[in-house]
Amino acid sequence: MSVMAPARSATGGGVPARRALVRWSWRLLRREWRSQALVTVLLMVAVMAAVCGGTAVYNVPQTTDSQLGSAGTMLSLDGEDPQAVADDLAILRHAVGAIDVVGHDYVKAPGSATPVEYRSQRMHGAFAGPLLAIRRGRYPSGTAEAAITDGTARLLGLRLGGTISLDGHARTIVGIAENPSDLSDEFVLVDPSSVRPRTLSVLVGQKRDVGAGSLHLRTASPMAEGVGSDNGKLMATTLVLAGAMILLLLIAFVAAAAFAVLAHRRLRQLGMLAAIGATGRQVRLVMTATGFLVGAVAAFLGTIEGLALWPFVAPRLENTVNHRIALSGIPWPLVVALGALAVAMSTGAAWRPARVASRVPVTAALSGRPPVPRRGHRSALLGAGLFAAGVGLLAWGQKTHPWPVAAGATATALAILFAGPPAIRVLAAAGRRAPVAVRLALRDLARHQARSGAAVAAISLALGIAAALVVLATDAQGTAETGNLGDRQMVIKATGSGPAANLVPVRTAAEVNALTAQVDRVASALDHPVTVPLDVPIDPDLPPQTDDGRPARMPAIFCLPRGTECGDIPLYVASPALLRFLGVDPAAVAPAADVLTGRSGRPVFPVRSKTGRATDVPVITRIHTPAYTSLPTSVITASGLARRHWTRARAGWLIQSGGPLTGEQIAGARKIAAAAGLTIETRTGHAAVQNIRIGATGVGMLLALGILAMTVGLIRSEAAADLRTLTAAGATRGIRRALTATTAGALALLGVVLGVAGACLGLLAVYRHDLAVFGRVPIGYPVGIVAGTPLAAAIAGWLLAGREPPSIARRMGE
Repeated sequence: MSVMAPARSATGGGVPARRALVRWSWRLLRREWRSQALVTVLLMVAVMAAVCGGTAVYNVPQTTDSQLGSAGTMLSLDGEDPQAVADDLAILRHAVGAIDVVGHDYVKAPGSATPVEYRSQRMHGAFAGPLLAIRRGRYPSGTAEAAITDGTARLLGLRLGGTISLDGHARTIVGIAENPSDLSDEFVLVDPSSVRPRTLSVLVGQKRDVGAGSLHLRTASPMAEGVGSDNGKLMATTLVLAGAMILLLLIAFVAAAAFAVLAHRRLRQLGMLAAIGATGRQVRLVMTATGFLVGAVAAFLGTIEGLALWPFVAPRLENTVNHRIALSGIPWPLVVALGALAVAMSTGAAWRPARVASRVPVTAALSGRPPVPRRGHRSALLGAGLFAAGVGLLAWGQKTHPWPVAAGATATALAILFAGPPAIRVLAAAGRRAPVAVRLALRDLARHQARSGAAVAAISLALGIAAALVVLATDAQGTAETGNLGDRQMVIKATGSGPAANLVPVRTAAEVNALTAQVDRVASALDHPVTVPLDVPIDPDLPPQTDDGRPARMPAIFCLPRGTECGDIPLYVASPALLRFLGVDPAAVAPAADVLTGRSGRPVFPVRSKTGRATDVPVITRIHTPAYTSLPTSVITASGLARRHWTRARAGWLIQSGGPLTGEQIAGARKIAAAAGLTIETRTGHAAVQNIRIGATGVGMLLALGILAMTVGLIRSEAAADLRTLTAAGATRGIRRALTATTAGALALLGVVLGVAGACLGLLAVYRHDLAVFGRVPIGYPVGIVAGTPLAAAIAGWLLAGREPPSIARRMGE
């Protein structure tokens, strides 16, 4: 007599069967919630960070031009002739309708390289409204009141209710003002009816030709146009989605390890389900439904927590992004996309363990044995192909094409997932002659390659991102776009302020010597300083100027033609000290050379003829100059100076210290400079580079160690029966400690090798034309990642393990 198996439905039970399996998955999840709490918390934290961080990044781009507000065009008027200004304003109002007028005056502040601006602007202007707000107090009224920004108050030591009189008129401070679109914009706000500004900015609504030529304006200079359509929000959204995908991919690797453990625990239940007629798709549905439910719960809770955290993050973000942020600026489509991405990643992480479990024979599943690891030649080949494609895309994109770089980084990260199992097998084979505890731990990793490989991928990704950020931050440190000077350099200026910032006051030889003595005082406080005088060429044919009532001269103009405009280039006299600083041998300079420059293009001296065209084209020799923007890049030779019958005037000094400048040295130099009527400029914008390197290294290592702790806990909990057997056979505490320490150290070592090596190869493809950036990376960061992570993992595993199992004969129930 035989018993026939129940006939399977052609549709596998249809919707009722799928609904029943999902309900069963939900009941199993509620019963085994402790085993899934870790993955749920990880996904929840990742979604919270992505929602809150994504909203922050979305609000980084400004929605309003920090100078034009909502205007499309800005004209600058010379305010020396009030009647001519009034006539030009009337013409503009008649031609374009509504306009906004903002007045500017500049007054030199003691010891500051930046003059203090007196700004006359009305509140709630048609176009300049987003450029002015009163944070405390009120708007000034009349000639005896003013409002100041926080930065001006700190610079001058003022407060609300005090008095400011830099322009010679005492005014009571009645408010604290700011430019919401540019929080670094420092000024003194006065009533427009109380001043006659030297310069006026006129804001016009539409982008149109309203220049001096088209409307016959007598006081207008070339106009500036607005930024136009801004795609900063779109770029920010794209970057957030890419970053969130990398983050959630990392969490998905950890989740895959957890779901592999869960699949092994449910192997008997899944085998029983298959024995009563469930199809392979239905068996997979049980696990994928668990992944979907975990992702949905984590996405829901993480989104709520991220939105709740945003009001606390936004005020602290404003100083970093340099503009005010509205709490209502939440990108809802981005939030929904992040939640959907979390659910998809969780479901995808559960799919592979589900696929493996559905292919286990019923008898093997009912016995509870793990599936025999399959030779992963195809997965290794797939990983190698993905890695080669990723490196190729990175080499193609370099540093100029973001989309190939993003695609290459994603392909490289996915390649690590397929490289994990083969690497584990290689490490297990290499440990055949190791002590028994080490050999057992490595073999256990090789037996359960699904969860071990996912854990290695997660650790590799975390450390690879950390290593890449260290190199990228080091590269940013040395570019001209991120710095004005080196961290050992200081420029002391002896020029004017405000609109007269380019003027050089006329000084006697005794006055120059007195200033030089003060500069020597500044240099004496530094380590092995080198002082380079900076002289500028003076064209006697240019009309004399004044700076605060003192005679001054305008340096000779050197510029690069761009259409109808000519962009100014700072020009210095080629003294022997300056040439040596630039790495040029003075004896090698050709007598016929007029200018030595590191700038591209064809700069000229704009000598105005009757046609208004530049006619003096100098003989130029190209040299390699420093990349920092405030260092000299162009010098006129002594012969070029003599051929034009020009003279020279002292405009400042460049000091290079033997070591990085400290805060105390800069403060002391600023104090001496203020007393002598000089201003100093030092390195700005680089303090964050070291913080980025330290933060990337620390966060990467902590994240890797956290993933290790969770993974080792999962692996050792599954091996609890083996541990009880070893304890019953007489295994000592040292052996139990060695098992855990070897498991943690091996996973960390594989993560370091795959992650750091993959990141380095990818970065070599990107920086193949600039390999010097790798030599500038401080050695402590790679050593900390490569050596510190496995060592810390092994030590932590040794210290936290060794406890004897509470019950030798205990067995986990079904």
